[in-house]
Amino acid sequence: MLILPMPARWKRAMITWSSRSTVAQRALYFVRIAFGFILLLFADSVMRLHKVQKEKSSARLVDEHAICQLKLQQFYAQRNTYLTGITMFLGLILISTHSLVGQLVDGDIGDSPRLVTSGSGSSKTQIDKLKDELAEARKEIEELKRKDRDMATLKKQADSSHKEYMRLADEYEKLQKQLDSSKEAKKDA
Repeated sequence: MLILPMPARWKRAMITWSSRSTVAQRALYFVRIAFGFILLLFADSVMRLHKVQKEKSSARLVDEHAICQLKLQQFYAQRNTYLTGITMFLGLILISTHSLVGQLVDGDIGDSPRLVTSGSGSSKTQIDKLKDELAEARKEIEELKRKDRDMATLKKQADSSHKEYMRLADEYEKLQKQLDSSKEAKKDA
């Protein structure tokens, strides 16, 4: 019923009804009883499958009719095992989904997000808190952008200083070589 395209208000009403209704609680009780019976059927089908496999491994049959009968019994046992296993799995999913939805409706889950409605005062305070957090986050983003720009400017200044230093070092080296060569020329003369 919940997957049908209906307005959210109708779905919410159905969920609250199913979590609080005695009829729905009784239906869930009968689903649990049916789950118990399916568990017994599953155990029986597993035992029957094991029995058929044991018979198949121990029997040395040459009659075509007996071989066909044994394969048919094995097929039925496997089919029953799979069907009851899948039914048990789906029953577990149904029971757990119902309990989860009931907890969500009752508000038992502590960290679950709440629906914000405009009618209650606590929701307005939550909205104000969220707006404050948003404004604070925006300020922090602007501060980080400013620091990023400052860092880029500082990198450019460091690069230009390094280039200037290297240019001056090269020029110093040239002048030093010229000075050394002029001193050697004076010594030779």
